[in-house]
This record gives sequence, C-alpha cells and structure tokens, in this order.
Amino acid sequence: KGEVGGPAFAKATAGKGGKYEAGELGLNKIAKKLGNPLVANTAGLGFIFRILGFELRILEEQIKEEFGKNQEILKLNLEAVRKGYEVGVSCGLWDVGRVVRVRVGKTIVNLTGNEALVEGILKADCGFAAIYPMTPINSILAMLTRSKVQVFRPEDEIAGIMAAIGASYAGKRAMVATSGGGFSLMIEGMGMAGTAEIPIVIIVGQRTGPSTGMATFSSQADLNFAIFGGHGEFPRIVLSPGDLKEAFFLGAEAFNLAEHYQVPVILLTDKYLAESRFSVDKEELEKIRNSVDRGKLVEGFEGDGGFGCKRYEFTKDGISPRAFPGQTAFLTNSYEHDEYGFSSDEVENRKKMMKKRMRKLSGLEGGYGRYGENGAKTTLVGWGSTKEIILDFLKDHQEFNYLHIWRPWPFPKEAEEILKKSKRIVCVEGNFSGQMADMIERLIFRKVERVLKDDGRPFFKRELEARLIK
Repeated sequence: KGEVGGPAFAKATAGKGGKYEAGELGLNKIAKKLGNPLVANTAGLGFIFRILGFELRILEEQIKEEFGKNQEILKLNLEAVRKGYEVGVSCGLWDVGRVVRVRVGKTIVNLTGNEALVEGILKADCGFAAIYPMTPINSILAMLTRSKVQVFRPEDEIAGIMAAIGASYAGKRAMVATSGGGFSLMIEGMGMAGTAEIPIVIIVGQRTGPSTGMATFSSQADLNFAIFGGHGEFPRIVLSPGDLKEAFFLGAEAFNLAEHYQVPVILLTDKYLAESRFSVDKEELEKIRNSVDRGKLVEGFEGDGGFGCKRYEFTKDGISPRAFPGQTAFLTNSYEHDEYGFSSDEVENRKKMMKKRMRKLSGLEGGYGRYGENGAKTTLVGWGSTKEIILDFLKDHQEFNYLHIWRPWPFPKEAEEILKKSKRIVCVEGNFSGQMADMIERLIFRKVERVLKDDGRPFFKRELEARLIK
C-alpha cells in the first residue's frame, strides 16, 4: 500500500506464504548514471519491450527515427533503451526465446482503427472524399490528404455530402466522413442519394452525445440514427467494424456495396476503435481480398426514341444499369420519377418505383460472425468495437457464445434464425437504451437481456464478468 513516485516499475517475486516481494528495477539509477533523469522513461520502454518479447532492434529503429537529427540525444536514448532491455533480461521475467520462435517470419503492424479504415478506402480505389474536420475522423482527413484521393474540405457538412454525390454521379467512387452533429446536417443529402440511386459512402465516427456531449469520448448511440435517419423511406446499408481486420475489409467493401446496390452505405465506427492502437499480423490483413465491383453499368449507347437510357429501368432485382456523363443521354432525378428519370407523381408509377428501390437489398447475405460453441447456454450479441473485449471474455467462459453483427442493417437473416434458437440472449452495447437489443426484440419477438454502458468509456473484461457471471 502507499504511493509510488516516478517510474513505477518493480520486480515482484513470490515470497513466503504466497506473498509477493517487490524490489526497485533501478531505472532511475540508469538515468542518473547517464546524466539525464528524463531517459528513465526510455529505459522503461526498453524493459517493456523485453518482457513483451519484442526485438530490441525494432525499438532502436524507432528511436533513430525520432532523435536522428541530434546525435547527442540519439546516443543517450539508445544507451538508455539498451540498459533497460538488459534489466528485463537479468530479471528473467519472460521466456523471450519462446515468443520469438512463435513470431519468426511474421510482421506485426500496429494501427489505429482509422488507419486500417483508410487502407481499405485506398484499396477500394476511392476517388473523392469531402470531409469537414470533426473528432474522431480528423486523422482520416489527414491521411487521405496525403494520398491519391481528391480531397475537398467543404465549408460545412451539407456542402460536403452534396459535393460527394456530384462526384459519384460523375463516375468517381466518393465518400464523406463525419460524426454525429455533422451527420445530422447530411441527412437530407443522404435521402437525395437514396431516391436518385447515387452510390455514396458515409463514415460516421460515433462519440458521446447528444449535441456536443463529450466530444472526445466514445459511444455506440447512433445506430438508430444511421438506420432510420431521413424523411421518407429508402434503402441503405449500415456497416460497423469491430477490429482492425474488419475496418480494413469494410473500408473497401463499403464502396462495392454502395455501387452494386446504388444506395448510401453508412459505416459506423467510434472514438475508441477509431483512435486506439491495436496490433495485428500483417499477413492477416494481406489475406483479406476485396475486388472492385462497380455494379451494373450501361455499355455503349442504349437509347430509346431519343430519350437516352432508362436510368431507373424496372428490373427483377430492382437494380438498374448506371451510366456516367459522356456515355449516353440520361436523367438523374431526386424527385419521384419514371424509368427515364422524368418527374412523375402518378399513382401506379409511385407504387412500382418504391417497390423497385426497396427490393434492391433482398439478396444481401452474411453480415455477421459466430464465435464459441453452438450449444452454449447464453448467446452474447454485439456490434462494432465491443467485439475484442467480448472475445477476450469468451476465452475464460465457454458457457457463452458470441454473435458479432458487422452489418447491423439490413439485419442478417441467418443471424436472426440463430437467435430464434438461442436459449438466452444478452446484448452488449455502448449506449443507454440498448438499440441493437430493441431491434432484435422486434425481429424475433423475444426478450433480450442487456449489458449497457454509456459513460464514454469502453467495456472492460472484469465488467462483463461482474454483470454476466452469477
């Protein structure tokens, strides 16, 4: 008991009666010997790298990159990190040889959720991004600005989504990125894209609301807003990655879905996933395959009586061939329209056009992941960034299984059938009311228990154990 000042590293060994004895590691002594108390931190970093099983050269390369402009400071920090690493060796706290053998031939990359998302966006060959700065998507703007993507920083979010819709109409894969307040301003534009059948990707970084709320804290409270936001009814797809691999995959797949089905695709991330760092095997990311699917396109000139192509042609699957300016004559219209795009408020046309639009997503499959034993007594349901902590919880509690929903809307049909057969369902969400739980109850007409948290912080394993283990 008591307080520790300075670098709080200590070696703990088992003593008599199962008690632990702690001794100072001597990091401050290293710093004092080197003549600069600040390098105790660098020595501590070397110590941590050793006990985690990382190679010293990796840290040395980072230090050279950071302090390379000042040779005196560089030499001092390299010496400190080496001595800290040696402390880890002398303590014998970790079987580094075992860890290194496991890691032979592997490259571990450390990324934020936003960085993984941008990698997916670039892989999708995105051509245009309109982004008004807003936490937690600012780093997406910064990274895309340094890429081949044409980036437009608009005066507000309304201008941003309209510019992206225009770019998509012209033939580029287009996106916007924002958070709750900015998404509120984009809603009418999203409705325009929905009725005009113009593909658009909308990335929404959730943070604690309403209003400005707690702008630098996380949340999962925008699910209902993403699914139901907008006046009138139009099809849309809502995605929500739970880890780096899903952020990478869905960052690319969002564009395929938007263009294949000609709908707005909303990708919900959150402050925790967007700006926290995670490690992943680079090979696991490279295994993810995303081919570019631009959907049905008009080939050559297809005209009829001088009116050009039927931009909104009635088809069996509801998806009409899409054309770009310069290919052929066609009309794009955000008013209700007929097959050619001419405005029409006739009753029969309205009925047919609504049915056409609303059946476009009927063929969607997948959208979920299943973990744990099929016959478990309790099925946990989560979406977005709760994934990692629930999987960690599952390692020690095999009496639970887990259904991870990475496409909350349309809700996966297969997942719905699984839940109908589940003995007990508990939904884990970072919001006040349990928005996913509400949706599941409406779908399967069963009571869904809730483990909820709405204080801006992520879930911790001990919290799940306290609330789920009885």
